[in-house]
Amino acid sequence: MVEKRVCVIGAGPAGLAAAREGARLGLTVDLFERSEIGKHIRCGEGFYDSMHLVSMPQAGVCYKVDEALLKVKKEYRVDCREINLWMIDRAEWQKNLAEQARAAGARIFEYTRVTPHDLHNLESKYDWVIDASGIPSITSVRYGFRDYYRRNGAVTVQYVLEGDFSEQGRRLKFLPFPYYQGYFWIFPKSSAIANVGFGYFDPDGEERNLPGRLMWNWLDQLMAREKVTGKVLRKNGGIVPIRMRERLQYGKLLLVGDAAGCASPLHGGGIDAALITGRQAVRWIAGIEGLRNRDFSGEIWRILYPKLEIESRVCQIWKELDQEAVDVAAALIAMNYKEIGFRKWIRYSPWLARNFRIGMRLRRGLTTGRWTN
Repeated sequence: MVEKRVCVIGAGPAGLAAAREGARLGLTVDLFERSEIGKHIRCGEGFYDSMHLVSMPQAGVCYKVDEALLKVKKEYRVDCREINLWMIDRAEWQKNLAEQARAAGARIFEYTRVTPHDLHNLESKYDWVIDASGIPSITSVRYGFRDYYRRNGAVTVQYVLEGDFSEQGRRLKFLPFPYYQGYFWIFPKSSAIANVGFGYFDPDGEERNLPGRLMWNWLDQLMAREKVTGKVLRKNGGIVPIRMRERLQYGKLLLVGDAAGCASPLHGGGIDAALITGRQAVRWIAGIEGLRNRDFSGEIWRILYPKLEIESRVCQIWKELDQEAVDVAAALIAMNYKEIGFRKWIRYSPWLARNFRIGMRLRRGLTTGRWTN
């Protein structure tokens, strides 16, 4: 077999997964990262293996999340012991992925920026180029769909706070808002450090183009309401792409991770999808299990569609819910049926009957990773 040369752009989860897997498969892999691996992390750092297709993080694990708090009108405790969910230090975890990729034979070049003008030379030098450059992706600038991510993404702002989070313990806290307007989160990494943020989710909503300062003001107001205090160590945020692109291949270029737009439309998490798409890209290149008999875009959609389809349908339901209905949904998720009350059961029984099957499929997907009907 002729040795294949693969270039990977970007050392986030998708790029590192591609480099590690590609080197293990015997491909010649060069990865280019514009900064230092583990720098510029912009996420809540919750690692959710939503499809049971990736393994537990081998480094950087802060704790296994066994319980989540959902607060709407009341606060509900959700048992997460059956869910593959960890809180991680993403910088430490990504550095470990890079070490594994190097040990497998991949070459990693940090502080090496790739621009759209460099793509022609890379396509001449390598058999395949995997674009894991995030958003806007290098490929999107070259092919004119850079605006896709803004039009199809959630807008997020987040503080990394130093304070006293011992009372919350090893729990993640969510405050979901009505009409698919997103949620406020408190994700402790330890008793003294937490990621605290707010995301506006509806890409079609009238408020999604709010100025950044208003997003930060909203976050400050939510923190004051929830009595969250602490020293700001870092501010970050940006766009989270929550609608996967139909086309993921442009000649020799393959889009993976955020560049492919494959974060969850329900909660914005995308680490597992990034790992899956990066890994699958090099398996497709290597022809593992006859994958080259399929279109690359179709292969990725085949894997992720069952989950994305259920999550998208739940988001459509969420768009119709006022605050009281979201509170009822939270009670159902927590299986705290007594809190709903007889009158609410009567009021929402038609809605519950209409959406019972999709709710059961969502619960099964969350707990078992099986999203197909």
